Amino acid sequence: MREPGPVMTMAFPRPGRTLKAVMATLAVFSVAGAIVHNWLPGGAEGPALLRWLQSDLGKLGTRPWTLVTSGLLTNPNALTHILFSLLGLFFFGPDLEKRMGGPRLVRFLLLSVVAGNLVAFLVHLLPVGHLIFHKGYFVPLYGPGAALAATTIAWSRENTTSQVRLFFFLPVSGRMLFWITIGFCVLGLAYYHDVPEGAFAPFGGVAAGMAFAGSPSPMRALYLRIKLAFLRRRGGTLTVESITGGDRPRAPKRSGKSPPLRVVMGGLDDDLKNRKPPKDKRFLN
Repeated sequence: MREPGPVMTMAFPRPGRTLKAVMATLAVFSVAGAIVHNWLPGGAEGPALLRWLQSDLGKLGTRPWTLVTSGLLTNPNALTHILFSLLGLFFFGPDLEKRMGGPRLVRFLLLSVVAGNLVAFLVHLLPVGHLIFHKGYFVPLYGPGAALAATTIAWSRENTTSQVRLFFFLPVSGRMLFWITIGFCVLGLAYYHDVPEGAFAPFGGVAAGMAFAGSPSPMRALYLRIKLAFLRRRGGTLTVESITGGDRPRAPKRSGKSPPLRVVMGGLDDDLKNRKPPKDKRFLN
C-alpha cells in the first residue's frame, strides 16, 4: 500500500504580506459593496453604482476594467460568499505565495479572474438559448470564484501527495482535491442561479490554474520550447547566452577623435637593465 503523504495539520498557515493585502482588499470591497447596495445610497442607486465594477457581457467593450474589478465584489446579501472566499485564500494561498512570490501570485489571481470572465463571454456567444449561457448579459457577474478555483487547482497540482482536511475533518490528497474542485465546478452548472460569477467562470479559473501554476508553468515551458525551436532554426551552437538573450551583438568600436592605442616601449625591467651600478657597494644592500 502507498504510504500517505504529509498531512496538513490544524495549525493555521501564515500568509505573507502580499496575500494579507489581497485578503484585506477583498474584505474592504465586500463590506463597501454591501453598504452601497443596502444602505448608502441603497435602493435602486446602490446596485446601479456597483454595476460599474461588475462584469456586464453586453458592455465589456466600453467597460473593460470590469474583467478585473468584478473579482473584488461579493454577494452583498450573503456573508457566506466573502467568508468562504477568504477561507480559501487563507488555507491555500500561503503555499502558493512561497512558491510563486508575491508579485507573481497577484498576477496569477488577476489572470484567473480575467480568464473566468472571458470564458463566460465566449459561452455567451454560443447559439444556445438557455439562460445559463447568457446570464451575464441580463445580470452582471461578480465574485472571486474563478480566482478561488485557480488557487485550489494550483495548490493541488503543487502538492499532489500532501493531505488536507477538507471541511476541517475529511482528509483528502492534493490529487483528490483536484478532482473535487472540478466536481464543484460541474455542480455549479446545476445550481447556476446561486453562482454570481456565472456558472462557467470557475472553469476559466481551472484553466488558469493548470496553465499558469508550477515552476515553470506550462505556459512558460511552452514559451521556452518555442524560443528554443526558433533558435535552432537560426542555426549555430546553442549556449546559455543565446537562450537567455545574452548573445546580442557588441556595439561597434568608437571612431571619434580619441587617439589610437599604441605600445610604449620600456618598463621596470628595461630601466633596471640600463641603470649603471653605483660606485659605493653599500647602496646595493
